[in-house]
Amino acid sequence: MYNRSMLEYFVTYLLIIANVIVFMLIRSDKLDADDLGVSYHLVYNRKQYYRIFTAAFTHVEPMHLLMNMVSLYNVGTFVESLFGHWRMLVIYFGSLVLGKLLALAIRHNNSDDYTVSIGASGAICGILGASMLFILYALGINGVRYLLRPAVSLIMVSMLPGVDGTSHFSCMAAGMAIACLFIYL
Repeated sequence: MYNRSMLEYFVTYLLIIANVIVFMLIRSDKLDADDLGVSYHLVYNRKQYYRIFTAAFTHVEPMHLLMNMVSLYNVGTFVESLFGHWRMLVIYFGSLVLGKLLALAIRHNNSDDYTVSIGASGAICGILGASMLFILYALGINGVRYLLRPAVSLIMVSMLPGVDGTSHFSCMAAGMAIACLFIYL
């Protein structure tokens, strides 16, 4: 017997499992979180482009991991049911890469070259942006009422100290752009 939910949302579950495994490796000192985070200096000056991906699977604190994985489960299963498995992967990783590159460029212009960012929240904001765009597409102006709570939550979280709000919003915009391509093309 198999669990239909596991197969139906296997991309979301695999992303959650990958994040938990990396967290466990960091906590057991098998991986160093400092080697995985992303900053303008490390990506552009040192050409460590892999950090755009590794940072998205890096969590140091249990609450950081828990909050991101609950968000990934809630938004990921919804987006995976709307767009399908492979498009969900494209939205997740596409918004991660495009959004992080945009955020790094913005921070560079603000002389914040050495700020290191970690966590899956940027990519999660990308899939949140895709879901928001789909709701607006499907429901039109009536869909706005469904978007108020997630929008306010995102704004509040992004303004907290130590949170990379620039990545949140740039990844959300990238997710919306990718979803727009899937919806309209």
